[in-house]
Amino acid sequence: MAKESICDIDETLTGYEDPRWIEKSNAIKARDNYTCQLCHAFNPMQGGFIYVKQGEYDTIHHYYWAGNSKYDIYVKGYILTITFDFMPYFHLAMPRLNVHHKIYYKNHDLWDYQDDCLVTLCEKCHHYVHSLNDVGIPIVEMNADGHTMLIGKTRPKPYLSKLDHTDLGSFRPLALVEEKRWCDKINGLDFADFMQAKTEDKQWYDYHNVLDDNVVRISYFTAESPYFTEHTQKETKIVADFIINDFIENFLGFSIRK
Repeated sequence: MAKESICDIDETLTGYEDPRWIEKSNAIKARDNYTCQLCHAFNPMQGGFIYVKQGEYDTIHHYYWAGNSKYDIYVKGYILTITFDFMPYFHLAMPRLNVHHKIYYKNHDLWDYQDDCLVTLCEKCHHYVHSLNDVGIPIVEMNADGHTMLIGKTRPKPYLSKLDHTDLGSFRPLALVEEKRWCDKINGLDFADFMQAKTEDKQWYDYHNVLDDNVVRISYFTAESPYFTEHTQKETKIVADFIINDFIENFLGFSIRK
């Protein structure tokens, strides 16, 4: 089609709560290792187990809340489990993952797409992609002969990246956050929002900038018997120290640990 005949049109797709879309989107997230394919933020809570490369080591990450929140890292090739056991009220923020349509087919249901038309993005990247004025998501129509014709594109949406202290999904991925109790004092620009959240009985979270023994206990478990592992305790400790420091500095963003 000639460029001047292509116009912006609104998205009218519905069905995000349909079980068929939920099943399809879950399969795409699993295919993509529960990782945003743009910024590479991952969610080891939503996916259960995430495969992550740390230096030369292949690791499996898992995060869960069971009373206190715990973050486990398993090192493949070693009988080695590293646990970050967070104290009460402290958590890691997990990104909210969406499945993005690279293209829209007119009169197609959300789930009625080939897998290569779909990709996992975190919510922030998803909003950003839909906000680009000069791109838009192409919308095509299939002719009777099976060929597709470009008929339009989606209109850009406003990109809103404001931090919502009542929504862990709006924090930076893997940010350390603390639950604020209503007896805590909140000053400055957040005071009105804090009081509104209190009125609505919503949990308030805030960044925590110190990673010390009052926040997290770090431990690791490894097999001691040579019947279970071919690595010495010294070798395993070197690996554990590397994984711990790499996670603290390059994932959590703390350059100094007390």
